Amino acid sequence: MAKMPSIIKAFCKSCRKHNDHEVKKVKPGRKRRQMSKGERRGKRHKKGYGNKGRYSKRAITQTSRASKTSKKVDLKLVCKECGKAFSRGYPRTKKFEIVRAL
Repeated sequence: MAKMPSIIKAFCKSCRKHNDHEVKKVKPGRKRRQMSKGERRGKRHKKGYGNKGRYSKRAITQTSRASKTSKKVDLKLVCKECGKAFSRGYPRTKKFEIVRAL
């Protein structure tokens, strides 16, 4: 389990110096629409009989790849001085927790 303090010292691109930053975990965003253009095209193409071209093959994810057991964490760092926000990635962890800084 990874624990990270809620306030860390990091470089601010706007202030151009190291300041205290508030750490927040970014939640995944919602899908923009029901079906993308490619999904609609594929659905239309799958109707009827005959060879479906590239849609005939099974997806790579179903055939050869194994699913991952953990997700990568995206962090949002907000500068305490100027209020600008920056994103930072974090390695794969099964559990991630932000601990209140002392």
